Amino acid sequence: MPEDSSTARRAGHAVARYTICFLLAWLALEAATITFGLSDRGVLVRLAAGGALLPDEAAATAARDRALALLKLVFFTGAGIAWLLWVHRTYGNLAHVGSKRSRFTRRWAVSYWFIPLLNLVRAYQVMKDLWLRSDSLNDRDAYDRLPAPAYLNGWWGLSVTRALLGVLITLMARDARTQVDLINTTDLGMLVNAVGVIAGVLAIKVVREIDRRQQCFEVSPAQQLGAGSQRGARASAGLSDLQSARLRRPDAARAGLGHQEEAQLEPRRPDGHGMPPAPGPARG
Repeated sequence: MPEDSSTARRAGHAVARYTICFLLAWLALEAATITFGLSDRGVLVRLAAGGALLPDEAAATAARDRALALLKLVFFTGAGIAWLLWVHRTYGNLAHVGSKRSRFTRRWAVSYWFIPLLNLVRAYQVMKDLWLRSDSLNDRDAYDRLPAPAYLNGWWGLSVTRALLGVLITLMARDARTQVDLINTTDLGMLVNAVGVIAGVLAIKVVREIDRRQQCFEVSPAQQLGAGSQRGARASAGLSDLQSARLRRPDAARAGLGHQEEAQLEPRRPDGHGMPPAPGPARG
């Protein structure tokens, strides 16, 4: 049984909420990583100045980093799965509004994210097409040359930057030998986390804005016009009934006046009652 627009819209909104929840959790972990990075940098500076580690400090730091890395992996994976489910759902919702067409199929809108190098271009094009068609209720076909909003471009640029910096910091941490190298690696790691926080905030905005626009899919412009015509017809019918009632009102008033005149012409007895009819001629 084909899915109607209302069901598809509600399903897309539910997936969007789950995606935002995962993104918020991952943002909190990124912020925590920055805080712990500042603490680690202080320890490294102390060691570079000739200080020593406190008892059990190294073991506690290692355990904390392992737990944080595990949580980030869990929520990053959850956010990625929720994101792809949301893209699959919302991109399919375009078939319920306007021209009912889209540049890509739902399957390829998700598959492009898994193809190396090609995903740097196609994944962005999927998101741009999704936003533009959702914003205009999918009322046309040529969207390729239309500009995307600044926050969508910013989100994509920062996401790619964070991914590239993540690879760089992994290489730097592997080759670090001195305290200075570790300090530099820590500084770059906090920069990567800061970029990730901004990209995450923009990702949440992308999800919210597209979801907000797709809530308008419930009532199309044609349906709004039809509803307006029905309201106009009902208003015209009500006005006609009112005019007919007003036209009938003088006739009723005249009829009432005639009854009053007849009552006034009827003779009255002193006690206020009508006089009895005159007796007829007596019969022998």
